[in-house]
Amino acid sequence: MENIEEIKQAEAHLHRAEAALQNAQLDERAAVAAEQTAMHDIEQAVEELHEAEHHPREIHFTVDGEEYETTKLELTPNEIIREFGKKDPATNYLVEIKGDHKISFQGKGDEKLKMHDCMNFQIVSTGPTPVSDLTGPAAFIEGLRGLGYQAQALPDMPDHVLFNYPVETGTRSGQTVRLGFIVPQDFPNIPPGGPHVSPHIQAIHPSNDKPHPAGGVHQSPEFQRLAGGAWQYWSRPFQEWGQRKRTVTTYMGHIWRLWETQ
Repeated sequence: MENIEEIKQAEAHLHRAEAALQNAQLDERAAVAAEQTAMHDIEQAVEELHEAEHHPREIHFTVDGEEYETTKLELTPNEIIREFGKKDPATNYLVEIKGDHKISFQGKGDEKLKMHDCMNFQIVSTGPTPVSDLTGPAAFIEGLRGLGYQAQALPDMPDHVLFNYPVETGTRSGQTVRLGFIVPQDFPNIPPGGPHVSPHIQAIHPSNDKPHPAGGVHQSPEFQRLAGGAWQYWSRPFQEWGQRKRTVTTYMGHIWRLWETQ
């Protein structure tokens, strides 16, 4: 009887040893497969790295509404101002537009920015305004041209100023509209009352019972008759004009904020 029990124990030991061997063989095959997969992944990653180094992907972004591309993964604000905006970082700083928000890099011109697709930037001037003896519409037009806008007065209406405006922020970002202004003869002491806009952006709603951008939107028959197309007038006076530097740059900052809050 003892012999039979010993045989059973030996057989059980044998079965356990065989099972352990099979598990070890399975583990070994799994390890070999994992090693082969890892080696394949490494080879693929090396190929991708080599491809990226020799054929870098283009990153698309905008500066002041103009489209640009770069293969650099990092740029500084000053490099963007200088290389793409063609302006002097000494008298300009960069702002990134992210939906309804903006991130200023004023004083951070040499910090690295990680670049990715669909970034939008605006260059903001901090330089001194050139001294000019002009006043009224002529001063307003001169200031607009200094900012890069092709502004002109309407024929026989020298106080009616018109130019194309690429919207750079807000829900209308990327759209180009026409802006018109009736400029007081004593500008810059008194600014224009608000922009005339073509085409219609908001529904006509003359009452101010609704906040911007819905309220205070009027028909603009004079610009419609003189410049053609559909026009509307936004009653948006620059309430802080008396407390600010009275320049065209300051006034266009007011206009920029109106579009930012669309």
